[in-house]
Amino acid sequence: MKFNYLIVLIFCFQSIAVADDILDFEIEGISIGDNLLDHTQKVGVSKENILNQKMTFYPSSKKFGLLAFDYDSETSNYYRLQVTVNPDNYKIYRVGGFVKISSKNDCLDKQKKIIKDLESSLTNYERLEDNELTSHPADETGKSVANGIYLDLPSGDSVMVECYFWGEEFRAKNSSYDDNLRITLSSKVIIDFINNEAYK
Repeated sequence: MKFNYLIVLIFCFQSIAVADDILDFEIEGISIGDNLLDHTQKVGVSKENILNQKMTFYPSSKKFGLLAFDYDSETSNYYRLQVTVNPDNYKIYRVGGFVKISSKNDCLDKQKKIIKDLESSLTNYERLEDNELTSHPADETGKSVANGIYLDLPSGDSVMVECYFWGEEFRAKNSSYDDNLRITLSSKVIIDFINNEAYK
């Protein structure tokens, strides 16, 4: 059984089985290891549109690319879905759902509630907290900040719940960036890549 984060967002885990594998979870019906080209209906565009969409790459490597798809906030708890894929074959290594927030406090409150619900569905994990809002490496001005709570699984994969607050100067140059709460399923492969290659 896969757990859809739609459930998490309305904070109503009730009588749900536990899971200890990242593959047991999904966001908008998409899981780690899936191929993005098999999910055209779920992201709302054609295969050709996915193939023609320009990827965003990390500053120091093009090994993995990011693609984003907007959602109708009236029919989904997310307003955007972001996937990190192998640009050669579109295999998914990370998938995240963006949740609208009204303020920093709103984000931090929702973050705590979601983590609490997630912990009730996991039995074997290590919780790591980065509660301090620290500078995000994508913004050289240092005015964009983020924090996160991470539930790391024995496999090295992780479920992440993070708050992002972008600086005005950075946002002026990157119009698609907005403050948000992000729930992300991340493979060990991508975690290692980001820590060791993406921003070096």
